[in-house]
Amino acid sequence: MPAALLPRLTALLLALASLCLAAEVSQLTLLHVNDLHARLLPDENGVGGFAHLKTAIDREIETSDSALVLHAGDMVQGSPVSTIFEGTPVYEVASEMGFDAHCLGNHEFDYGWEKIREFEDASGAPIVSANVTGPDGRHLVRPYVTLEAGGVQVAVIGALTPRLPRLIRPVQAGNWVARPLVEGLRSTVEALARQTDLVVVLGHLFDDEDELVLREIPEVDVLVGGHDHGGRDEPLVIDGRVGVKLRPYGRELGRLDLSVDTARGRVISHEWRRIPIRTSMYPADPAVAEMVEHWESRVSRLVDVSVGQCARPLSRSEIKALIETALRETTGADIAYMNRGGVRDSLIAGTVTARHIWNILPFDNEIVEAEVTGAELQVTPEVSGTLEPDRRYRFVTNDYVAGLEEYRSLQFRPVGVTLRDAFLEWVKERGRVP
Repeated sequence: MPAALLPRLTALLLALASLCLAAEVSQLTLLHVNDLHARLLPDENGVGGFAHLKTAIDREIETSDSALVLHAGDMVQGSPVSTIFEGTPVYEVASEMGFDAHCLGNHEFDYGWEKIREFEDASGAPIVSANVTGPDGRHLVRPYVTLEAGGVQVAVIGALTPRLPRLIRPVQAGNWVARPLVEGLRSTVEALARQTDLVVVLGHLFDDEDELVLREIPEVDVLVGGHDHGGRDEPLVIDGRVGVKLRPYGRELGRLDLSVDTARGRVISHEWRRIPIRTSMYPADPAVAEMVEHWESRVSRLVDVSVGQCARPLSRSEIKALIETALRETTGADIAYMNRGGVRDSLIAGTVTARHIWNILPFDNEIVEAEVTGAELQVTPEVSGTLEPDRRYRFVTNDYVAGLEEYRSLQFRPVGVTLRDAFLEWVKERGRVP
């Protein structure tokens, strides 16, 4: 071969090799939401709502080569429809929204673990969790689902925070437990990494647990998360693998565009966007809107009634303090404690409706009380203030708090009213907040 042709041949071979490698790269879009919490309707600012979210999902699918739609847990619990009808109608509405998979969230247990299978039947899409098992090792729901989009074989593996016992009452979980993440996921991830092009963990996890999964299980390519309502402003990236998470209530839709090397089974590049769901931008999908109206009409007469006025916007922390004041005033207690995690919404200035109170306190928690000494309460850091160790105090809280480990030594008794009803009546009597 003439020496002059050698460089040309080398360049041609390199070009051919490049083309072969390029042929192994596929484009995949993951559309995702988390913590919808049954917020079927838009908020007062015209943001969110299942019917508007559906329109946004459809538009993003139209502009992608191939797409999967994922929900990272806590579909239920957070609005009157969910509370009154125990979650199932919310999954029925979600069945029209095009989800390919859901994972278990802690609030899927709120109406008892038995309801979870009913949710899956209503959803039209699998609910997955690899680390929630019974004493015999059986899974409560399937551990994973394999999906195909644009020629990419995708394993979607569910994960739920092992801190589940602090998030629900024991009776709601039965004998099911959420195993430690690395132990509960590794074998499933490793097996599926050999069989598929992309491994996605769909996890309802705390932020530090997202990082644990990506650091300790390198076969995980993508983690689509939920649970921490603060979401992420930027993706979590570890060794080229990516974790994403949104803020709650369907107020935004995540779009993660991936270039996937299917030959090597890895992500080459990614681009992530958080898309605000403004009703002015995304008209309601008619079919979903009809379902939402059907269920909302069944609760509207109860909750869409004025109970007072709010003088200024109130944060969740300010509402927590208001609830504690209401508890003291309605029960005559010396000390009241409300867990901040039980306060599920803020308030804007203007008319306060019963729906606002239901959205703030969607759980059917009962008020409980105990006679305790200051020394007994001083071991619980959430209860602030200077207490006299030998003095006896009347202490009120809710039955969820009473079940936490640090309070279990106290002898609580029920007051006979739900926390939501007590706060609602307190607001009605005052006619205003704060």
